[in-house]
Amino acid sequence: MMEDDMEIEIPEVENDINDTANNQLEKEDHSEKTSPRSSPSVHNNDDDDDDDGGTCPVCLEAWTNCGAHRICSLKCGHLFGHKCILRWLDSQSKKLVPLCKKSVKRSDIRCIYAKKLIAVDNMELENMRMQLEQAVMQKNAALQSVSKYISREQVLKAEIEQLKKKIQELSLGGKQSDLRLTLQSPVNRIRLYLEKNIEVCNKVNCRDCRVFDISVPQDVILIAARSSTDLFGGFGLKKLSLANYKPIKYAPLHAQPIRDMCINSVEDKILTVSSDKKFKITEIQNMQTTSTVNLDSAPWACSWNPSNLDELTIGTQNGTINIYDIRRLQEPVSTFIVPGDFSPVVSLVGIKETSKSDILLVAKLNSVWAFERHSDNAYSRHLLPLEGPFLSLRYNQDLKQILVSSRPNSQIAFARHTVCYLEKTTDPDKISCNVVYNFKGGSTAKLLAKTSCFLPDNIVAAHHETRKSILLYSINTGEEVGSCPTHDNLVLDLKGLATPSGKFLTYLNEKRMEFFKFNAS
Repeated sequence: MMEDDMEIEIPEVENDINDTANNQLEKEDHSEKTSPRSSPSVHNNDDDDDDDGGTCPVCLEAWTNCGAHRICSLKCGHLFGHKCILRWLDSQSKKLVPLCKKSVKRSDIRCIYAKKLIAVDNMELENMRMQLEQAVMQKNAALQSVSKYISREQVLKAEIEQLKKKIQELSLGGKQSDLRLTLQSPVNRIRLYLEKNIEVCNKVNCRDCRVFDISVPQDVILIAARSSTDLFGGFGLKKLSLANYKPIKYAPLHAQPIRDMCINSVEDKILTVSSDKKFKITEIQNMQTTSTVNLDSAPWACSWNPSNLDELTIGTQNGTINIYDIRRLQEPVSTFIVPGDFSPVVSLVGIKETSKSDILLVAKLNSVWAFERHSDNAYSRHLLPLEGPFLSLRYNQDLKQILVSSRPNSQIAFARHTVCYLEKTTDPDKISCNVVYNFKGGSTAKLLAKTSCFLPDNIVAAHHETRKSILLYSINTGEEVGSCPTHDNLVLDLKGLATPSGKFLTYLNEKRMEFFKFNAS
């Protein structure tokens, strides 16, 4: 009943449609008869969009997978029936593709061997993929920016707390000055002269050899270096005598560059970390590797625990800090992650305290932290109010002072080398630091390198890229007391040492290590 109600009267136009179609066919037949067969027409009607990709654009007939009208393509990518495109090219004095008008030759015709050709329209999918990649890039950039500002916010909060404490102390009349801040008599100028120049690498671009370590008790120098032979194409350690600077042995260790190393003088071992996502423990005496551990992320820094020489600490590229026991290296005994800061760990230093708690100093690219270990082996984390991005961190056990080097940033247009010391704040569970001196560096810091160190006699050495020199500063007065030139204005690692033959400043550049001996005048 409902179907009868919904019937609609349609005008009788069927005869008109048939007449129109017949007239059109007659016109096409007449056109084919009157036009020469040597000049076939090319159809580009918009009405044929539904058949696009399934018919030949010359004759508008379906192409085949074999025979005279088999599907073929030109170098421009357009598809045609084989006989149609041959007929088209033969009819044209100037050989052009009928659709895109590009130049073409008969030799450009390529037959397509396919039983059935179907082109899937994935334009929308590709656009969505590009939008997704762009969104992921924007997300990663936003996460990095958020991490940077979270670290800066924490630093500023710590500075505010420190300023509040100082205001409170001043309001109460102040307190006695710390002995470490007491100015002593000015030191004399330091004169340096080159004692020894050791070639480390004779190849082009040897910046992969970027760290070294020295043990005075063991009379040894260990330098990270690229293999000089093709037999082992990786990286290892060059062992030299500290007494006469003569090479002793080269030990191949890693497949990728060594990023950091640390000597355990008591146990006669050297700890190395490499970009090949491994760290190794090697005997210094015979240069034989005793332990190798694979990591999930490339390690950037390493350190021994001075309070427990069976423990070592590894800092990774993704910001994780792992503590291992060399007697059980299968997995770390402790792992730390700093929320909001996943920047790489650039330096690690363990502090041997006389109290019950030990402290691990961690310099990341964007922040510096003090991890305090309590009697129950639990750790508490304390952010130090220092401004990054950071290059390196050193600790002087005798002076109980920290040396932190920083790159220029958007707020500070020059590098800084900050001398400070740790102290407990009014909150007994919180550790902060007091700055003794901020030594101004150059306007650039091109490489992520260890560009400062402590020297004997309360001296700090720091590379100044703008002045192309290593400058010496007195911790007692804060004054510049000496300098020495650098080769190619490049310092990758820097250390000071005192031996029976004198006091030295030594640094590593791209191809050599230089020893400078200094005397007060």
